[in-house]
Amino acid sequence: MRLFAIGDTHLPSERKKDMDRFGWAEHPAPLQRSWDAMVTNDDCIIVAGDISWATRPSEVMDDLAWLDARPGQKVLLRGNHDFWWGDSSTKLKKLFEPFKSFKGFIQNTAVEVGPYLIAGSRLWTAPEAPPMPGGEMGDVVQKPDYIVRETNRLQLSIDDAKARETKATTPKIRVCAVHFPPLYSNGLETAFSRTLEAWQPQVCVYGHLHGPGIGAGFVGEHGGVRYVLASCDAAQFKPVLLHDPGAEPA
Repeated sequence: MRLFAIGDTHLPSERKKDMDRFGWAEHPAPLQRSWDAMVTNDDCIIVAGDISWATRPSEVMDDLAWLDARPGQKVLLRGNHDFWWGDSSTKLKKLFEPFKSFKGFIQNTAVEVGPYLIAGSRLWTAPEAPPMPGGEMGDVVQKPDYIVRETNRLQLSIDDAKARETKATTPKIRVCAVHFPPLYSNGLETAFSRTLEAWQPQVCVYGHLHGPGIGAGFVGEHGGVRYVLASCDAAQFKPVLLHDPGAEPA
């Protein structure tokens, strides 16, 4: 089983909100072609937030069906534009129930798929962030209370992952999946990076950044963790391969 990720699919929902004004021509057709060509049903793919422009559950069903039709076992994460998501895990579980390729969602919990143990949270713009473009697809206003809340949620998810590890019969590959960057190109530590690096996942994948803001995210190794940006346009509308057991040395 290989592990992929893609963030910010920004599917149109029943509101029919297209991405043409952002230069995403014929979206999501290019993503669909690359996804279907690269990912198999035996793989796992993290969908790292900003999944749909829907504002309520009734508007998101076609988008969830589109995701379900793509190859791979999916793990979903909330983004700042996912207003349809809600805070009830019970309601989310019921919403996702018809979509058999959805293997779990991250909401104060971790998800196990094959050899992977995935923890995370949405996060928010950290005070250490450099200046970034604003607008509908740009950055959001910093909110100190959100930093505290999202750090706590990230820790809850990691704690759940640790509890799962103690029960596992084989070692797990730790993965952190978030929506906002936990670390920026300036390399300044944040509450988010400190929290996740203390857990020491093999990789942390995030999205959120677009266009001229892509360069604001940290990509590479920091604190023993590999950081990967997988927002749709940053990834050139192709799922990003995070881990391939077949490529590891014997």
